[in-house]
Parts: sequence; structure tokens; C-alpha cells
Amino acid sequence: MRCAFLTGIGGVVGLCLSAARPAPAQQPQAPAGAIWTDQVITFKAADGADLEAKLSLPADREGRVPVVLYLHGAGPRTYDNPFGYRDESGQVQVGCYLDFFAEQLAQRGVALFRMSKRGCKAVGPPRWMQIERDVFSKATMPVLLDDYAAALRQLRERDEIDASRIVLIGSSEGTRLAPLLAQREPHGVVGVLMLGYAADNARDTVIWQSSVGPWRNVQNLIPAARDGTLSREEYDEAVAVSESLAGVLPFAPLDADQNGQLTAEDLERINRPRLEMLLKAVEDRNDDVLWTQLMNLSSGYLLEWWDAEPNWKNLQPLDIPLHIFHGMLDGTCRVEGVHEAEQALRDAGRSNLSVHIYEGENHDLGWSWQSAREGGPAAFRDAFDVVTALVNAQP
Repeated sequence: MRCAFLTGIGGVVGLCLSAARPAPAQQPQAPAGAIWTDQVITFKAADGADLEAKLSLPADREGRVPVVLYLHGAGPRTYDNPFGYRDESGQVQVGCYLDFFAEQLAQRGVALFRMSKRGCKAVGPPRWMQIERDVFSKATMPVLLDDYAAALRQLRERDEIDASRIVLIGSSEGTRLAPLLAQREPHGVVGVLMLGYAADNARDTVIWQSSVGPWRNVQNLIPAARDGTLSREEYDEAVAVSESLAGVLPFAPLDADQNGQLTAEDLERINRPRLEMLLKAVEDRNDDVLWTQLMNLSSGYLLEWWDAEPNWKNLQPLDIPLHIFHGMLDGTCRVEGVHEAEQALRDAGRSNLSVHIYEGENHDLGWSWQSAREGGPAAFRDAFDVVTALVNAQP
């Protein structure tokens, strides 16, 4: 078993990859004792490509139920969004991020629908994914939007679903696509929720993630850094409480000027060569570099929205309720971009955007498998409560 941590447009994702090839995917079954049932649905994209999605229904449903359509963050994703973690005994386990959504929504009488991105195939058990690079690398933003639109049309045809009560939830990359999907396929969509709001185009996002973002991540990991500096003494105290920090955040290599204190400037200086490498790889369309260094992304994907307009312009045409949930110490997407969106819509005379900022939280809004077992962090509980309010407000 080999484990790695990747950072990029989609945030920080922990991957634990088994050396053994997983078995082909079986007909899905929710975990033992689950309060929802799963079924896999296959359908065609606009260009004829085969797509797969999973529909999770409350086990105790009666009649048609409201539904959340989930739009993924960047990078390869299946309808399970599997991740590796170590349990209390230190054993490596595989969990499925979107099972948490299915459970929490089922408790509220709401279904969950999510698709695998093209080129990403669910396999298992244990549940994991296989990536067909040539196919996935062509999944640009317009292609993904087409695929989500096909998924939404498929969803509306289901007998189990109340097609007049659909909520879109987008994470990171999905926060740019969800508003566009709501504009394109408005029928039955009663609200859009955005988790980890991606305010900027691809170029500005890549630059920010390799300059300002790393220090935000440090401040998230070690609260003592939130005053602008992290001394060696403060670092050692933090490591004494959590030994794993030493492996994730080694002090000496990051102390660029070797003065015994870490600052935002140190992190920016250390990350500058990587940023220059990424920018050159995009310019040269060097997809091999981007595949290994930036969330398995391609230059075609990045260049399509390299100079795109700020995301608030995608929000402005919508008159349905919009909600942003964002961590104050998000190192992947700027919290400042949330405030810019809030101001832009206010200046346009719009009052349908609600902003929820979470002190001390990162791009994942505090989610972990441990917190999921306890109902999830505050941001997710708030988001699911908003979903309940939106679908219950409909006649």
C-alpha cells in the first residue's frame, strides 16, 4: 500500500493506492445498516459517450422525493469519491466521501444523485477507481457541463424523484459549473449550494495556490501561525500534540531565510519554482508534468478557463436562492473571492446570495472521516439544513 497527498485546484486529497488491481465494480449496495439504498444508472452524454451515475434513495421513502445533484471538485472523480484513511487501530481503510452525503440527506428525506466523470470508472471491492487518461483529459469545463446537463435530464425522468424539488450542490470546481447548470437547465432547480467557492479563473487559481494558499494551509494546521509568524518553539509545541505534523509540514526546509520563523514570504519563496514549472507546463501544453503535479489535470482543461471571468458573473443571472459555504483559512480558493461575489451581487441589487464563512476551516470545511461519524462538521450540517429548508419551501 502506498499513500500520497496531492494538492491542487481540487484541494488536498489523501490517496491510498493498493498495489493489487481492484475487481470490476459490482452492483452497488449501501453499507450494512444504511438508511438509504443505491442504484447505478447508465446513460448517454450529448456526444454519445457512456456515463454512469449513482442514485441514493432514503430507504423509508414513500412516493417521490426531492433530490440533490452533486457536482464534483477538480480531478478524477467517480460517483463514490473514494478515499483512504487509517482507522483507530492504524489499519488502512477505504471510505466513500459521498456515502456521507447519502446518509445525511436520507435522514432528511432527500435523495442524492451524482455521476462519475467521463474516463473515471468505479471499481471494487474495495471501492476505488480506474482512470482512462485519454478520455478524462478531454473532460474540459464545457464537456463536464454537457455531462451534468445530461445527468440532470436523466434524473428528472426517474419515477422516484420529485422533479420540482432539485437542489444543486457543487464543490470547488463544481461551484463554477453548478450556477451555469442552473441557468441552462432551470426546470425544478430550487437552489444552488457552493462548498469551497472557486472565485477565480484557472490561471489566477494556480498562481494563488502556489503563493498565498500554502500559508493559509499552515495557519489551518497550526493556529499559532494565525498571527502572521510561526516560531520554531510554537512549531515544536504543535508537533508534540500531533506528531504527524512533522511529516506533513517539516519546519527546516520551509524556513527559507533560516531565521527560525516561518512566514507567508517563506512559503511563497519555497513554492515559486513549482509555480514557474506549472505555468511553463501549461504554456508548453506539457500534460505529463500537469498529470503528475496538478491533480491529473490537462492543459486543455486548464486553458479552456485560463482567462475566464470571475465566478460571480455566473451567479448574477440567477434569481433562485444561492448559498456559499467557505472556510476562512481555505488554501485552495480565496475567501476574499467570496466577499467579492457578495459585494458584486449587492451592487447589482440582488439579495438571493447567502454567505456562510467558517472560522479556522480549510477547503474541506473541516470534513474528515472521524467528523463524518459524528454527523459532520458545522458547515455540512448547515448545508444539509439549507437543502431541507429549500425543498420543504416548495408546494
